[in-house]
Amino acid sequence: LNYPSLANDRTSVYDYQTVKNIFKRAVIRDDIFDEVTAFTKYSIVGDERPDQVAYDFYKDSGLDWVVLTTNNIVHVRDEWPMGNQDFLTYLNTKYTAEELSNIHHYETKEITDSRARVIQRKGLYVQSDHSITYLDNGVTKTASEITQVTFLENETNLNDDKREINILRPELLDMLLTDVSDIMSY
Repeated sequence: LNYPSLANDRTSVYDYQTVKNIFKRAVIRDDIFDEVTAFTKYSIVGDERPDQVAYDFYKDSGLDWVVLTTNNIVHVRDEWPMGNQDFLTYLNTKYTAEELSNIHHYETKEITDSRARVIQRKGLYVQSDHSITYLDNGVTKTASEITQVTFLENETNLNDDKREINILRPELLDMLLTDVSDIMSY
């Protein structure tokens, strides 16, 4: 793109220099995203980095951007799971030992009726006094199946949720590279 020149030797305010658009970003085509068989589910282990995952699947660590793009990860620091040491450092910086053991929130446990129908899903955020009343075979029942989640458990769950990613199957890699080459040409 043409950017106004900031050079000291410019002769006019209309002098421009051509620069690469570093904000240009490719996205995966919808038809690929919609195709369930295009991806393999993968769980990031320990301190694995995107380049290591790319090498394991594509035999090229330089294709780490493919791993990130296929998971809509823009900010690796915030959207990729922290390794063990980084996670401990993060916790120690953000919380005291006492704060980590405090209750962050309450979540529901699954409740089913006598026919095994789900009355209450697991994992809903609720107040500490939450209860649910339902009818089971003509009998009114009340249950208050909840669990408390500490700050440590909450942060661990948030980090672990980032571990589940999708990997574009290697046989579709050439199609993606061709598409990106066409999109990102200057």
